[in-house]
Amino acid sequence: MVSGGGPLLEPGEQGAAQARLGLVLDVTARMAGSLDLRAVAQALAETVVPAFADSATVELVEDVLGSGGAAGVIASPMVRVGSAGMPDVDADGDLHVVPLIARGRVLGRASFARRRGTPSYGAADRALADELAARAAIALDNVRLYDGARSTAVELQRSLLPASQPGITGVEMAHRYLPGRETEVGGDWFDVLPLSCGRVAFVIGDVMGRGLRAAAAMGQLRTAVRTLAVLDLMPDELLSQLDHLAMGIAQVQLATCVYAVFDPVTRELCFATAGHPPPLLGVPDEVERFLPTPSGAPLGVGGVPFEAAAEQVIDGSRLLLYTDGLIESRGVDLDVGLDALSAAFGGGPAGLEPLCDHVLEVLGRSEGHDDDVAMLVAEVRGLEPGRIVAWQLHGVETEIAASRVRVRAALLRWGLPLMVETSELLVSELATNALRYGKAPIELQVLLLDDVVAFSVADADAPLPRFRHSSHDDEGGRGLQLVATLASRWGARSTSTGKVVWCELPRTRAGVR
Repeated sequence: MVSGGGPLLEPGEQGAAQARLGLVLDVTARMAGSLDLRAVAQALAETVVPAFADSATVELVEDVLGSGGAAGVIASPMVRVGSAGMPDVDADGDLHVVPLIARGRVLGRASFARRRGTPSYGAADRALADELAARAAIALDNVRLYDGARSTAVELQRSLLPASQPGITGVEMAHRYLPGRETEVGGDWFDVLPLSCGRVAFVIGDVMGRGLRAAAAMGQLRTAVRTLAVLDLMPDELLSQLDHLAMGIAQVQLATCVYAVFDPVTRELCFATAGHPPPLLGVPDEVERFLPTPSGAPLGVGGVPFEAAAEQVIDGSRLLLYTDGLIESRGVDLDVGLDALSAAFGGGPAGLEPLCDHVLEVLGRSEGHDDDVAMLVAEVRGLEPGRIVAWQLHGVETEIAASRVRVRAALLRWGLPLMVETSELLVSELATNALRYGKAPIELQVLLLDDVVAFSVADADAPLPRFRHSSHDDEGGRGLQLVATLASRWGARSTSTGKVVWCELPRTRAGVR
């Protein structure tokens, strides 16, 4: 309720019509552009006091309060308005109650009261109150509809983000997503994708635009990234393919993205960017630094090549990916935001979850921001030497027997005797295929990961092997068929020096964790 005691608009006053029109325009202007139920209701009540009423109250029905994210209104919720939805005037003529109705829906009521001894509401006053209520009802209903659409977009976007963190050897992660506070939801997204042989991809992106279209476009791009990641493409190659796909998605105007891959064996972080803010790397006992971003225009531009860059990292290094909502603010230089982020990240607590909260608080994003905010932080560690077995094959097929011996010894050392027989078969097929069709140098590698044992063979021949079904009278071509039958996953990927053919065998298959 709002109360006051100033001059009233009396029907007999000179210029009363102009005063009433001015009040209508004032109320309309104060309600215009607001996306909050409380603000709209407050604007109506505060504007009419004391010019039109000594006190005013706005009440909304319960389902209107529950339709959006409003923080409440200036009165308690009510269940019904009048008996026939018509204005009410009390016996003394100093209270006027008007229903708030918009698009055939009763939203609440507005009550205007005058002290005893002041002029009661006449016909002109009641008409003015009806006009004010009608405009307020439209403004309130617009907020209700906007909140509904925004809630749908936020729910759609949240449903497309990772529901849980995948368990990946040597990687700890934390993330945050905060929808925009005052604008329609945007197209921010992030993802963590387990790749072959313990490698992992970190992705973050931002679709330009707002609302359901941006959220839907984000979902399509995220799905495309997941599909392309299965092919084990290099970061720059993946962004090139994603760029072509983005140009065919109607909802995508432009989008930015970072795609980074960490290899726990080489401890190399390879990444490419598409017009996105630079990743931030924190290395133990060193000053945090933004990684130099190679060239790359936003997705959807087309015709601009992408470049990949690589960084050697040490155990315990932390990678921070984020969207521009974390660093950009109206009237603040971008460099200021980047410096603040670096300082907050470097001065934060040890735990990743507290670190995310610390960064958001220092940068003033804990309670939301005008723009969406997404951030993903990962702490990485390479595989210990005792979990890696690797050796060269020198083009002699008799080395296959020696490879089987090496694999057997490694699995027994790791306490996995029940996996020996299947693992020997897999290594034999991979080695045979590489010796027959690959080019030197050829290296065979076995990795002990948390959930699987990974086998791979690398050679200097670029063409990837093609899987084909052999008939019963074929003399060859069954190697990859056997690998596909025995392994839980298998595949091949290009490298800067040739290719890698790999497969994985779950440790649980042997009954051992």
